[in-house]
Amino acid sequence: MPTPDPTIPLQPSGNPVLIEILREEIRRHGPMTFARFMETVLYHDEHGYYRVPHRKPGRGGDFITSPELHPYFGFTIARQLADCWDRLGQPQQLMVREHGAGIGILAYDIIAALTQQAPDVRDALDYRLVEVNEYRAAESRAAMDEAGLGHVVRSEHPDEITPEPGIVLANEVADALPVHRLIVRDQELHECWVSLDEEGHFLEEEGVLSQEVAALDVPSYLADAGVDLADMPEGARLDISPAIAEWARSIAANLIRGYVIVIDYGYEAPTLYRDHRLEGTVRGYFEHTVTDNPYIRVGEQDLTAHVDFTWLARAATESDMTEIGLTTQSDFLTQLGLGDWLVQLQTEPDTSLEEYYRAQAAVFRLIDPSGLGRFRVLGLAKGMGDRPELMGFTPMDIGSSLPGNDIRRETRTVRYG
Repeated sequence: MPTPDPTIPLQPSGNPVLIEILREEIRRHGPMTFARFMETVLYHDEHGYYRVPHRKPGRGGDFITSPELHPYFGFTIARQLADCWDRLGQPQQLMVREHGAGIGILAYDIIAALTQQAPDVRDALDYRLVEVNEYRAAESRAAMDEAGLGHVVRSEHPDEITPEPGIVLANEVADALPVHRLIVRDQELHECWVSLDEEGHFLEEEGVLSQEVAALDVPSYLADAGVDLADMPEGARLDISPAIAEWARSIAANLIRGYVIVIDYGYEAPTLYRDHRLEGTVRGYFEHTVTDNPYIRVGEQDLTAHVDFTWLARAATESDMTEIGLTTQSDFLTQLGLGDWLVQLQTEPDTSLEEYYRAQAAVFRLIDPSGLGRFRVLGLAKGMGDRPELMGFTPMDIGSSLPGNDIRRETRTVRYG
């Protein structure tokens, strides 16, 4: 995708109230960082994309996430949570805190699987839905109450979280945290700022690094991560997110002991900052179409950026967490026995051919290495010893994907069927 020309005014479209809020802030305080622009567009208290009352299917109706593709995703994640419960010593209360929970689709599938195949884990479950949108939170509470799960599931606002032991789960959350857009000029970093021309059109300008970015010493971080600025082409764009690092630190601060599982799209730094991704990774999603122009449909399209998992893991480990592993969603779900559900479906007498093929197609999409399967899964632990393990990050022998063929499944998830 082409890199926007910083000399060309960008005609805004979308929510006129939100556009005027952005314009007024720029007029009052001068050019804003792209991170500030993205934060306002997505999280403004009243008009932000993630705060508005109306809801469409999917994440805003603009793309399909793994939990919405098929319940098997949640069923398989449930197996990992059962493994965590066992490794935590089978506590009488298992706190699971899901960030970006939306209306609770993933939570419902996880609970359904545990209810059927791991009732002892289900009995210990204390599931928290962390959601910034008050309307989605209300919908999730109503849905859980209607399903008779109100005593198992409750909502938590991000500002109300307190330290507890348990499990933290975040599926497609980190990609929506604001990023600063940096530009390589003469092997040095400059920053992209959002300004206005005389007619009120958004204008991208290159300038000095913001104080927030300058304090990070990004060149040193890149060098430590194996990325050389000297190897980057002139005009290369890097999307750096202090917000992701702060988010990781807050998760660590609010986890006394337990595990963290982060699922999202992105790469480790040496892979992320190369090739076509040096054109920038910020994308807008609207009704299953994608654009690299964040200034259209302001407040009406989702904005995301690839996650730098090296950056995220570093922030976590600096906050007294231990990295268990980084793998792909394809390998993670496969190692947890995603295919078992298809095998089980084949044995059920009422399964129609259409139903089976539909489930099979969903499984293939979840592990497709050119699609959802290439998402990364980061496992973290706190207070679990020097070498914590989890099933999803421990390779299995060929042919051991069925229950009973793997010693870890026999000892760690015998309650899971």
